[in-house]
Amino acid sequence: MRHVLMGLILCCLFIGLSAGGFTAESNLQKRSAADAANEPLQPAEYFVYHHLMNDQGLIKTDLSDQPVYLSESLGLWMEFLVNRKDAPHFQEQYQRLTESFLMKNGLVSWEIQNGEASGVNALIDDLRIMRSFDQAAALWGNSQYEQTAQKIGDALKTYNMNNGVFTDFYDSASQAASKDITLSYIMPDALSVLKKNGIIDKETLQRNKNILFSAPLKNGFLPKTYNTETKEYSYDSEVNIIDQLYAAWHLRPGDENAAVLADWIIHEFQTNGKLYGRYLADTKKPAVQYESPSVYALAIMFLTKQNADSTVIKAIYERMNDFEILDPTKTYYGGYMSGNETHSFDNLLPLLAERKLFDENIIQ
Repeated sequence: MRHVLMGLILCCLFIGLSAGGFTAESNLQKRSAADAANEPLQPAEYFVYHHLMNDQGLIKTDLSDQPVYLSESLGLWMEFLVNRKDAPHFQEQYQRLTESFLMKNGLVSWEIQNGEASGVNALIDDLRIMRSFDQAAALWGNSQYEQTAQKIGDALKTYNMNNGVFTDFYDSASQAASKDITLSYIMPDALSVLKKNGIIDKETLQRNKNILFSAPLKNGFLPKTYNTETKEYSYDSEVNIIDQLYAAWHLRPGDENAAVLADWIIHEFQTNGKLYGRYLADTKKPAVQYESPSVYALAIMFLTKQNADSTVIKAIYERMNDFEILDPTKTYYGGYMSGNETHSFDNLLPLLAERKLFDENIIQ
């Protein structure tokens, strides 16, 4: 019901904006996503278009006057557009990728700051973007998307591996890949795309998946990293829950480790009514007092994949919504804000989580 009401309010808001002179082509293109999907914009989607996206279609990290643009934001937004089946805006982001982020070696720059693209990539973002192109190619029959997925995949195999394992990043300046892989960077379905496209073989696929699937829990938490030289896992004494949830989300449904983490997340939320950003690994007590929309979004996607009780998932969703501005008269309507501050990550992940709940018919 909340979303039916929000849709009606947004329609009125768009009429008001048009009457007020917002008739430039760029704004019409921004609104066309709703028409293409035959549904109103989600509130956070509206916020992205009107406050985080610049005139060139790049998503800013925050609201500062000196914006930074991340491949993370690009990848999450592309994933959302595929899920929404929004072909026009996905094509625009393809242009942003090829014009601004895609390096000559085929990898994706992780950051653009002061107009300069970094020569370093981030594996998780390259994998997400590659997977989105592969999905978009199948969805819309676009050969350019298929070729771009292949190009990024080929580059990852050429540059971004050490001892047969994909690692966190490749630095073009030092011409070397990192030695560690952060477990939350391992995306099994994206690795399967590499195998499907003939970029890696079955053995390489399994080797990389198993680093995540075979990782032993320590007091109920997954390791943070795996070193490709020593073949050893490392654990944090202060656990970042976003890392844990990302890694857990990538585990198979019904996985033993996933079940342990899911039970703890549910117990923690039901006991305290909230999830904190970091916990002490030994005591499992909160190490900080802050909450994050991203934590709730990842918890939603993880628990949905694990077929958890929808009542719990809805309760987590409602807590996530407490951070979103849902009054259309407010300047930052739709944004997940802390005062006048926000981060693209804390808007894009909730947007994906909400889309997931729509698609699973958990919310209407």
